[in-house]
Amino acid sequence: DRTAKIWRVESGECLQTLKGHSMVLNSAVFSPDGATVLTASTDNLAKIWCAQSGECMQTFKGHRWDVVSAVFSPDGTLVITTSEDRTAKIWRVESGECLQTLKGHSMVLNSAVFSPDGATVLTASTDNLAKIWCAQSGECMQTLKGHRYDVVSAVYSPDGTLVITTSEDRTAKIWCVESGECLQTLRA
Repeated sequence: DRTAKIWRVESGECLQTLKGHSMVLNSAVFSPDGATVLTASTDNLAKIWCAQSGECMQTFKGHRWDVVSAVFSPDGTLVITTSEDRTAKIWRVESGECLQTLKGHSMVLNSAVFSPDGATVLTASTDNLAKIWCAQSGECMQTLKGHRYDVVSAVYSPDGTLVITTSEDRTAKIWCVESGECLQTLRA
């Protein structure tokens, strides 16, 4: 129905309905402080909403195709979006300004996350690759190559020294962030 809803866990009561996207929503996440919600949609947009009032506070416009995912940086000041246009974009929350466009994947980006310190970002793509990027410069620092099919997700370890990727090839791989070396392959 092109909305996101905020629910009270204990009672199941709907607290807010976030209306404003013109197409299907692909994801919704709370900000680190829980005050806002970030949505990603097939209308090529991501939006930030006030969790309490439901008011749209910011719209991130710049992708040419569907926005697949959107997440906040650990400090909540930045957002990264991924898109079917084969790019990820880093945005400033307060102004809505696009700070970086990360180009280097040859197919759809499934997800992106910031490192625990916010200095780098990790992208996962249907081109069978994950990449680590400098959040400030937009430079690709590592390409994690080894999956035979789409990389569905990728996340950092809590200390930011390792990455784990999952793939449609039915494996998960653990990688060293610094060297880009695959340390372990876990098979289903």
